[in-house]
Amino acid sequence: MDSDEYIRPPGTYYDIVTHPTDAKKAIEVAVVQDHRFAFFYWLKWSKRQNGILTPPSLVSLDWHQDLAAPCDLECEWLRKLDTNDYKAVSLFCWDKLHCLNDGHILAAAYLNIIGDIHVVQKQRDECPEAFEDIEGRLHTVHCYGSTDALLQAVSSQEHPSVFFDIDLDYFTESSDSCGGGKDLKLMEREDIEFCLRPAGEFMSWIFPRMTGMTIATEPEFCGGLMNSNHLLGIVHDSLFHPPLFSHRVGWRHHT
Repeated sequence: MDSDEYIRPPGTYYDIVTHPTDAKKAIEVAVVQDHRFAFFYWLKWSKRQNGILTPPSLVSLDWHQDLAAPCDLECEWLRKLDTNDYKAVSLFCWDKLHCLNDGHILAAAYLNIIGDIHVVQKQRDECPEAFEDIEGRLHTVHCYGSTDALLQAVSSQEHPSVFFDIDLDYFTESSDSCGGGKDLKLMEREDIEFCLRPAGEFMSWIFPRMTGMTIATEPEFCGGLMNSNHLLGIVHDSLFHPPLFSHRVGWRHHT
């Protein structure tokens, strides 16, 4: 399995970065186009948490909820998945996880890859309160309308580690019930930078707990490839310096 550590599913990239608050540690930041491939990286990172009974919580910024529960057949596929075979996991993300990119979160919870789930969303669908995994453990599910609401909710809870997940379409505005659409607008740069400012309350909560980060580019729901690239540039500039994939990547100072 050692050689599998270096596998990258098609259309994905990852970089190894010094932890933002602990220079003795390192984490990975993965960029995927189809959001469901985040499942691959969450699984890989979770398997490194040897001896830790509770996997990291997931904190996701997304226009959509992506909280579709696996059906009976999908649960059967998940039970049969060899999670030690990263090539098989990569193929599973492409072939078995739903192509609408809305089932990867609860699929990961079903296998106890992630713990509790916190989604900051713009979609107005009803949010499930809990989800039962393969061993009968309950994973609580929380949906919020803002990062401020998330922070208020988690301030009194224990979250020693989190996977931080961003879908770039979170930084769009649309009246379409499915997101995207012809009236889509991009958030202003200063609003995105304010949300992700390293010294801000939200990222100051995320940084010390972060054990991995995924970014989904999802150009279809960002109004096209150029819009997606534009948003990726703003997110990247807000958080990283020097840049990702430059062989000298680092975090922006959060002082």
